[in-house]
Amino acid sequence: GILLAETQGDRTLSAYDTLVIDEAHERSLNVDFLLGYLQRLLQRRPDLKLIVTSATLDTARFAQHFGGAPVIEVEGRGHPVELRWRPPQGRGEANLPEQVAAALDEITHEDGRGDVLVFLPGEREIRDTHLALERRRYRHTEILPLYARLSAAEQDRVFHPGPARRVVLATNVAETSLTVPRIRYVIDSGSARVKRYSARSQIERLYI
Repeated sequence: GILLAETQGDRTLSAYDTLVIDEAHERSLNVDFLLGYLQRLLQRRPDLKLIVTSATLDTARFAQHFGGAPVIEVEGRGHPVELRWRPPQGRGEANLPEQVAAALDEITHEDGRGDVLVFLPGEREIRDTHLALERRRYRHTEILPLYARLSAAEQDRVFHPGPARRVVLATNVAETSLTVPRIRYVIDSGSARVKRYSARSQIERLYI
């Protein structure tokens, strides 16, 4: 959004010589507009360097969009992943804290090593789950919520592991927009709030 706002006052983005568009595959309205805008801008500013990054991008199509731009592939390291499924209990989101606690109990019983990242739909679910887990009084465990309205100092705690196991409660922003260190386990609620445009009401709404 910041770069998009800058195009209104400086259409050639003269203050920049290099731009990075990260996670381009997410295809938000802002990213799609910028990719089209920058494709045209590069014809006027051949000196401008543009880097588009993604783990799942259709590289051939994007390279063609930017006039046959070179593609650099970076090999990642694979790790063995074990998936476990838990049947839903109860109805709606009200039972999420107890379901997360049950999954964490299972992890704690089997292995005391490594931090845990929990994906939840939003701030309310994070706060409710935080309270539920604090009541369980897990030994040598720190429960860390992560959402936008927390202070910068509180958010920063997530990125500095200590001696205790950490259980980080976050939305799906932690899936792509940031990297939480020392994660060994992930508990995914399977729910997320997604912004969608309603043609009938002509506004954007958050859906679960």
